[in-house]
Amino acid sequence: MPHPMTDQEWEAQNGNLHPDEARARGLCWCCQGRAVLYTAFGGVQRKVPCPERCTNGQAK
Repeated sequence: MPHPMTDQEWEAQNGNLHPDEARARGLCWCCQGRAVLYTAFGGVQRKVPCPERCTNGQAK
């Protein structure tokens, strides 16, 4: 059974592209093509929809 991710590992799934680089690749600047953002607070890990309401992570 895989070990649970730390909050830091969970949030690292958001990626590390600069918004301009994500746009240049045709991806949403916010979620970088994932259509969700990973957030954690106090050990509670959640996936939330991209607030930019992108289409499947593609740039508008």
